Amino acid sequence: MAYFPFHGEQIRLRTFEVEDISTLHAYLNHPELAGRRYIPWGFPGDFPLSKRQVEAIYNKWNEEKKGIHLAIVLRGTLELVGHAECDWGWDPHCPQIAVVIDPTHQGKGYGSEVVQTLVGYLFKNTPAHNINGWLAEWNQAARGFAATHGFKESGRWRREGIRDGKSYDGILVDILRPEWVERAEVRGGVEDAD
Repeated sequence: MAYFPFHGEQIRLRTFEVEDISTLHAYLNHPELAGRRYIPWGFPGDFPLSKRQVEAIYNKWNEEKKGIHLAIVLRGTLELVGHAECDWGWDPHCPQIAVVIDPTHQGKGYGSEVVQTLVGYLFKNTPAHNINGWLAEWNQAARGFAATHGFKESGRWRREGIRDGKSYDGILVDILRPEWVERAEVRGGVEDAD
């Protein structure tokens, strides 16, 4: 059997294809994703995106040199339900991840499988000793999700933005390799931490 580390029981991660642009356009414009789309800087975080802007996002993701953007699809139907990002930025020892699930598909465990897949892959196959992510202080759902997966608050960018007329902090969360190994052992997945 071929080695393919990017799948869970319900999801599969693959590269984006040009055929995904329409679906990407639809879910990136879902009102519940305003301010939490995790798209490249320079594109509006809250305003609706045109088809041309989504095509530009797709192109920018495909040109990325120190990161990868993956489509999240359901294993059975191959339906696109979100996207994930791994960004090595300036240091391969501390990659950043982001996961976005189409709001019409949230609450089904897809995001959890993606995080477990990416974090497991990065700790088992790269020199990563710290995996981090960025969250807006106002995004309580993301903060709870990160905590559920062992990520801890490790820093803040004070007054990083404004939402609803109030300043908010940007929150950095991370998980260290020893913390991930300990969580795997507690869950009985010692082989997952090797």
